[in-house]
Amino acid sequence: MPVNGRVWIAQRFAVDWEQLDKDHRIYSGPREKPESYTIFGKAAIAVADATVASVTDGLPEQTPGKFPTDISPDAADGNAVILDLGNHRYCMYAHMQPGSIRVHARDKVHRGQVLGLVGNSGNSIAPHLHFQVMDSPSSLASNGLPYEIDNFQVTGKTPGTEAFDEAEAKGAPLTIVPQAGQPVHNALPLDQLVIAFPSIAQ
Repeated sequence: MPVNGRVWIAQRFAVDWEQLDKDHRIYSGPREKPESYTIFGKAAIAVADATVASVTDGLPEQTPGKFPTDISPDAADGNAVILDLGNHRYCMYAHMQPGSIRVHARDKVHRGQVLGLVGNSGNSIAPHLHFQVMDSPSSLASNGLPYEIDNFQVTGKTPGTEAFDEAEAKGAPLTIVPQAGQPVHNALPLDQLVIAFPSIAQ
């Protein structure tokens, strides 16, 4: 998007993380309640040792199932944490629960440390964790950067975006095609894959 006369593609390579329950549902219960969603309230953890560049907190949860109105660009990320990874690399965690963020600007954090809890604040239609890596501490005036996750397993694949959107709209089980679950190293998962992470000591 244009910012100060320049064009930035801040969300290039960004991922919106959601989570399935044991029955492969994104949520179970009333769609309009954030607490119905499997990922709601789960810990958002630091991906690396880093310094907290900025924290935004105090923005309200949105009602799932509909896009919020009158959201200004500076509130679109909702409650968020931006980490300085060094070497002009930053990462952002967005749409977190109000009052759940446990760190402050200039804090030193370590890999695996809980930063806060996943919520539905900002420009969000359903609870999820938006994550991106970028070349400046601004979520808008930056360019998105590629990155690798050092260790995960692919456990399944959905039939595609249309099937995912339908499951999210109806709260129905999502059809999952099982995968071998082989470890993957130093890669970025592709769209519509179901993955699992190894435990990280807190």
